[in-house]
Amino acid sequence: MKVYKLLIFLLFITSWIVPSTTVTGQSENPEYPVYIVQPGDTINLIAIKFDISAADIIAANNITDPNLLSVNTQLVIPGIKGVSGVLTYKAVSIGENPDSLARIYQIPKDVIYRLNQTTSPSEFYIGSNVILVESPENSYQRSSLSSGDSLFERSIQENASFWETTMLNQVENPWAILPNETFLFPTVNNNKEENNIEFIGLPLTQGKSAVINVNTTAQDLTGRVGNLELQFFPNNSKQSSIFGIHAMLPAGLYPFHLEFKNNLDQNVVIDQLILIQQGFYPQDPPLQVDPSTLDESLTKPEDELIFQVTSPFTTEKLWSGVFSYPVDDPVCIKSWFGNRRSYNDQPYNRFHTGVDFGVCANLNIYAPADGKVVFTDSLLTRGNATLIDHGLGVYSGFWHQETILVEVGQFVKAGELIGIIGTTGRSTGPHLHWELVVNGVQVDPLPWLETVFP
Repeated sequence: MKVYKLLIFLLFITSWIVPSTTVTGQSENPEYPVYIVQPGDTINLIAIKFDISAADIIAANNITDPNLLSVNTQLVIPGIKGVSGVLTYKAVSIGENPDSLARIYQIPKDVIYRLNQTTSPSEFYIGSNVILVESPENSYQRSSLSSGDSLFERSIQENASFWETTMLNQVENPWAILPNETFLFPTVNNNKEENNIEFIGLPLTQGKSAVINVNTTAQDLTGRVGNLELQFFPNNSKQSSIFGIHAMLPAGLYPFHLEFKNNLDQNVVIDQLILIQQGFYPQDPPLQVDPSTLDESLTKPEDELIFQVTSPFTTEKLWSGVFSYPVDDPVCIKSWFGNRRSYNDQPYNRFHTGVDFGVCANLNIYAPADGKVVFTDSLLTRGNATLIDHGLGVYSGFWHQETILVEVGQFVKAGELIGIIGTTGRSTGPHLHWELVVNGVQVDPLPWLETVFP
C-alpha cells in the first residue's frame, strides 16, 4: 500500500512538472470579433443583440445600404474589446453555466460575462440566449466527475496530463471541479464518453413541443419542468421524453429537475431554472356561439372525458417520420393554434387548442400518422369527435366532423381516410379542428409536419 501511494505521489509531481504536450495559443485574430448574419437578421436586430448602435455596425463594415443584408455575411462587431473570433448565439442547455461554457468554448469566463453584460451565474438559466465565441476545431473529450472522484485520478485513468487538464479547464485549484460538472480532457480518446443530455426545443415556448434525450440505459429517470412530470421511454441506447408547454402558462423562469444514473452507475442530479418564453399568439375576432356550449357544468365533464382518454401512455411508438396534413391540397388554415379566443363578448381568457382547416379542396379527413383509434363519439362542444393514439403519450383529435369513418380499436395508417369535415358541436361553419396532445398538454401540431419527434 505504501508503494502504491508513493507511485501516485510521483505521478502527481511528474504530471505538474513535465507536461506531456505543449499547449499552443490561438492564432492572431482581427481586433474585433466577427458575427455571421443569420436568416431573419437585420442591422437593428444585430445591434440590439450585441447592445451597440446600428450606426456603429454600419460604419465599421462600410455598409452603403443596411437594407441589403445577406445571410452568411461576416460583420465586424465594434465596441467589444479583448474578444476576437467568430461570435455565436445559443441557448444555455442542461447543466451549462459560465464555468462549463468557458471550458467548452475555450474562452475566459470574464469574457463571457462581458459579452453578455452579466455578473452572476444565476443569469445563465436553461433556455437563456448567450453570446459566445466559437471554439477552434479540436478533439477535446467531455466528461464529468462522479461523487468521490477527483480530476487527478481521472487524468491517470484517461492517460492524460493532469497539469494540462487543469490548465485547459481554467481552474487554479483542480479540486474546484465538482461532481457532475462538465470538464474537458486534452487528449484524443476514440472511446470518448458522449454528452449525457441533449435538449431539443430550447428555449421552451408556450404551446410548443420539446424533447430531452439522456444517454443512459437506466430506466429509473425522474424529471420535472415546473409542475409538469416528464415521462421517459427507451429510445435506442438513450432514454427520452417528449413533452409540451401549455399555451396559457405564464412566461418566466421555472424550476427544472432531472435525476438519473449514467452508464457508469453514477447518480446525476440537475436542478436549474429554465426559461419559458412567450408564444406571441394574437387574438382571434370575437365569436358568437350557442351559450350552452360555454356552460361549464356541461363542458367540464366533456373536458375530463377527453383528458381521461388521452392520459394512458402507450410505451410503443406507433408512427414514423414526420406527420402529414390531415386534409387534401390546397391547404387553407382558418385559425392557428394558440390564438386567444373570446366567445359571446366574454374576455379573451381561452385559447385555440388546435388548428382549423377550412374547406378548400374537399371534405376528406385523413390520419396524419399511424395510430390506434381510441375514441369516437358525438360531444357537445367538439361535435363528432375522433381520437387516435400514436404512442408515447401522443394523441390526435379531430373535432366537428360530419361523419366518422373509423371505429374504436381500429389501427389506421398515415393518409388513411378517417372522416368527413362538418360543422357539429361548437362550430361557426364547416371546418376541421385538428388537435395534438403530448403527454396531457395540447401543443401546436404544425411543427410535427417538419420535425421528427423524438
